Amino acid sequence: MPTLEARGIEIVWSERGEGPAILLVHETAANGGVWDAVGEALAPRARAISYDRRGWGASSEPEDYRRTTVEEQSEDAVALLESAKAAPAVVVGAGIGAIVALDLLLRRPDLVTGTLLVEPPVLQLLPMATEALSGDRRRLEVAAGAGENVIDLYLSGGLEALGGGVSRLPSELIAAARERPASVVAEMGIATGWRVPLLSLGSAERPSTIVTAPSTPPLLRDASVALATRLAGSSAREVDSGQAAPHVGAPDEVAALALELSP
Repeated sequence: MPTLEARGIEIVWSERGEGPAILLVHETAANGGVWDAVGEALAPRARAISYDRRGWGASSEPEDYRRTTVEEQSEDAVALLESAKAAPAVVVGAGIGAIVALDLLLRRPDLVTGTLLVEPPVLQLLPMATEALSGDRRRLEVAAGAGENVIDLYLSGGLEALGGGVSRLPSELIAAARERPASVVAEMGIATGWRVPLLSLGSAERPSTIVTAPSTPPLLRDASVALATRLAGSSAREVDSGQAAPHVGAPDEVAALALELSP
């Protein structure tokens, strides 16, 4: 697979198909492989590009990796789009990947033709999320004090706000994530640390589709609804993915929604 040097790290990426570019950005505790089925569904009509974000899969991470930001993750995506000569592209993201896509939509609309946001964790839009976040932090403190494995706590879905929905990922990806504890810690709370540019939401220049499923955790569902009411040019869609995340359990439907945003 091709690689890209980006600010001291190596990003591994892959592509399949030809046509308008669609960039696929994965969530915490996964890697680019989580998009394989979506990529296969896109390939007959589009150029599907997926990659392992810094610290995941075959990509590397900085030495003493402890923290990252949405902006840092977005700049990695920018470097890939430019290196692969894939801009402008539809940017499809799940979880923190959806926040990366949203950040690109607002900061770099020149690189984006549209965004597909799968269960975007924009909890900053929810006043009621404060209590859930405080509860998660207490659980982490108690677990750490008791010598429990906080990575297992996160990956089990035991954190309502900081890790909502992660347990619906394929078991092999979650197992691999246990080998990258620094990456889990570096991204824990990254979405809630992003300063949502509220004024920019109302003036977004490109269309967006916000995707949920019947199994979407309540906080993520509420955040998706709140975002849909604020983000200009957005629409909300629901796919039936069973108990899996939308892009895992309903890849054909997610691919079709991404293609609707292609020029």
